[in-house]
Amino acid sequence: MTDKRKVLGKNNEETRSYFTWNLEMERVWADVLRDQRNLGNKGDGGWKRSWYGIVSDILGQSGFDWDGTKHMIIVENENAWNEYCTSHKSAKPFRFKVLQNWDDIVDLCAKDRVTSHGAETAMDV
Repeated sequence: MTDKRKVLGKNNEETRSYFTWNLEMERVWADVLRDQRNLGNKGDGGWKRSWYGIVSDILGQSGFDWDGTKHMIIVENENAWNEYCTSHKSAKPFRFKVLQNWDDIVDLCAKDRVTSHGAETAMDV
């Protein structure tokens, strides 16, 4: 989310200021989504978040785990990670990515991801 406001900088030149989205805002947004879900409000077949799909797929592979203290993926074997990223390009940015709101992402997205055999709810994950 960006908020482009015109601000006068040095020499009265017009500059832009950008709004920065932070973790506290993520948490408030997650609470709003949770409230809406509890009211039965969903849009376009459910809330979907690409990060949930990518990270949960990584965590479903052998050799990768979740560190709940550091809020990031643990890679037991660097070669396995490199091989996985060869066929899953979208996974690469998550190697050292801190996901402090992972629990919120799981809570909001897990039930919407799969509906067939092997489907997991947030509690299962």
